[in-house]
Amino acid sequence: MPDYETMSAQEALGLAKEASGLTTEEIAARTDISVHVLRRYFKPTEESYLPSLERIPPLSRALGNTILLRWLQAQAEPEPCVVPPAASMAQVLAALARVAASVGDVQRRLADSEERGIDPACARDVRGLLGDVVIEAQRAQGMLYQQALARDVTEAAPLCCLMKRKRPWWRRLFCKK
Repeated sequence: MPDYETMSAQEALGLAKEASGLTTEEIAARTDISVHVLRRYFKPTEESYLPSLERIPPLSRALGNTILLRWLQAQAEPEPCVVPPAASMAQVLAALARVAASVGDVQRRLADSEERGIDPACARDVRGLLGDVVIEAQRAQGMLYQQALARDVTEAAPLCCLMKRKRPWWRRLFCKK
């Protein structure tokens, strides 16, 4: 699958034309775009000469593929949110508490609709709230990504709570400070 995110507009046009197997004249016959203009679109050295936004859908239909549309979508999607790794167990627990709070919001909304049932407005609310649950869970998951990549404690130290705790009773008996 092509990497639409890093592909230039010119590369996307060339790939779409190549995938179609059509000549420039055949594409022109299927659209209201002249052969001269199409040649400039598909010429690799004409980087600044590109189809306007309203010409993309008919051009895609004429080419018989969705390459240009997928390229446009990839250009419009926001950058993925990079979550910094957790520095402590407390950070992970706080992230999980936010997940639980989001689940609680869903439960409260459903409890409020118990008499009426899940009507369209309630369904929209619940779907939105479930989206919040997913986002919070993905953040918590992202915090543990680097830790999960490690195979054992020689590659990553365990995440510990920042609070000082007493040593377990068995360590106090058998281990010296």
